[in-house]
Amino acid sequence: MNWRTYLMVTMLGILIGMPTLAQKKSEERPVKTTVAAILEEPDRFDKKLVQVEGKVSDYKEKTSRAGNTYTTFKLEQGEKKITVFSYGHLRLQNGDEVVVIGRFYKEKRVGRATFKNEIDASTREGGKITKKE
Repeated sequence: MNWRTYLMVTMLGILIGMPTLAQKKSEERPVKTTVAAILEEPDRFDKKLVQVEGKVSDYKEKTSRAGNTYTTFKLEQGEKKITVFSYGHLRLQNGDEVVVIGRFYKEKRVGRATFKNEIDASTREGGKITKKE
């Protein structure tokens, strides 16, 4: 097999395989759980896509030094709270009831900062935040 044929076969394989890889990520189903369950067993949920419902508190819209907008808030279920992060400004308010789908991280390092017990609800993590009506 000459190098052109080899290159064509390799490129064809990559093109055929790419949709399959993208499909696998989109097929990941979130684990429906509670804030209490996550906080009691963080190792069990670490890096998993989770779905949790609760009330928004400590809502903050911010902009990084690089100019990227993001939002953080606490998701409350009774006495238990967990931090939620997402890119963009979400236009929520304290007291809103929401459904959060996102990837839970027991510990996540970003630059010099370390975040613990946080749900990343960014779309790049497969996340979504929906206000309950």
